[in-house]
Amino acid sequence: MYARMEQTYRSLASANAGEMLAIRRIMSSQAKQFCAQVGVREGDAVFCRANTRACLILRTPAGRVVSLDQDWARFIQIEVASSPVAG
Repeated sequence: MYARMEQTYRSLASANAGEMLAIRRIMSSQAKQFCAQVGVREGDAVFCRANTRACLILRTPAGRVVSLDQDWARFIQIEVASSPVAG
């Protein structure tokens, strides 16, 4: 029998450039709407190209590069994805 481990997620605002990240939960309906407009949804794997004081630069699963304000990023829970991808 295996014990079930609780997964600890962190905020997208804490992402590091070069990380492949899995979007696990978008915590507000407004953030979900905004993210859907730029092509980021729960369950997606995104690549963090840069994280600045003001925003994150992400590559979406469709290959689109988007800018996401830190204010929105705080409402998104992530975990590091298992397979890194060049950005």
